[in-house]
Amino acid sequence: MKLLDIVYSYSATNNSLRCSLCRVRSFIGSNGIIVLLTELNELNDGLSVTNAIENIIDSLINQGYVVPPAIFIEHYEKTDPKNDTFHKVILTPHTHWKKLSRKEVLNLINGNDVELENRSLKNNRIFDQANKIRYRHDPFIDSRNKESNNIIKRRIEIQENKIPKDSINNLIQSGASEQELQRLLKKDLSLFGEAYGKPDDEYICFSEYPLANGFIDFVVFTGRSRMDIIIIEIKGADFNLVNSNHYAAFNYKINEAATQIQNRLGLIYRELNAFRKSAHNHRIQAENGVKLYNAFLGPYSKLQVDPNKDVNIRSVIIGGRTINDLEESYKRQDYESRTTPPIRIESWDTWLRRLKRL
Repeated sequence: MKLLDIVYSYSATNNSLRCSLCRVRSFIGSNGIIVLLTELNELNDGLSVTNAIENIIDSLINQGYVVPPAIFIEHYEKTDPKNDTFHKVILTPHTHWKKLSRKEVLNLINGNDVELENRSLKNNRIFDQANKIRYRHDPFIDSRNKESNNIIKRRIEIQENKIPKDSINNLIQSGASEQELQRLLKKDLSLFGEAYGKPDDEYICFSEYPLANGFIDFVVFTGRSRMDIIIIEIKGADFNLVNSNHYAAFNYKINEAATQIQNRLGLIYRELNAFRKSAHNHRIQAENGVKLYNAFLGPYSKLQVDPNKDVNIRSVIIGGRTINDLEESYKRQDYESRTTPPIRIESWDTWLRRLKRL
């Protein structure tokens, strides 16, 4: 017969204010009082039943929920009830566990399969009871972790100065020249962080960045551990990405940009160590507030990258308009796979889809 079925809140240690949760069921059987201690998995925000077993048992006895002598059984639920694990907890002379079979547990509690098949997290009463306790401990327990004030402030600054997606789209639709697009994009470098920053919001963007024997239109520093460096050349929206003749080749402006990038990348890879050191030096200066090359920092202004590790260099050309999206996507992918180092080709139409802003 079942005597008790509750969600129990216990402390991690005898003098700790941090609380944890488990399900406690007690039964009277032929062997006396049997107590089933069930781990609540994702509803348990503190120590597991295993790691706090002595405290759980002591507090249940001290608070009068269980009157000894009693047999305590640690229980972990699995997706399939037949795979659940049960261990009898023996406290003296030292704590150890003895594995029990499902059948042995059922015999001890004089129960049937229904009692053990009912998943705790699918039991509405247990689920609601656990959440009430969790929210009593912390009203914001399931909320996103609060970011630092500096990160929130930076998010607000970026949001307030964002160029709407429609403004960019209108300029592209009008067939804007390279110079017109340059002027607009330089006003909001978060556009490139939004498109290429990974992890999200961890980026530093530059414009007119010195690269080998010249300058690159835009550059994004991002990534974790190994820094990703994305170099971006743009062309106007006043031509079709692919020519309409029977050759169906990329417009000559795209080929010119690709040749320029390949030449500069060749120089970089010949002196890759020097380039890596220079890039990290620029990163550190930007993180410290130096506005070199129009440096624009994302919400997480300190990149979690290792200056001693190799950098990943990626290159992108954005230009022209899409006429046949499917056919052009095959052509762009094929081009990227054949170039060394790889160069990604984007039309303004495909690039615009990367933006998450309204």
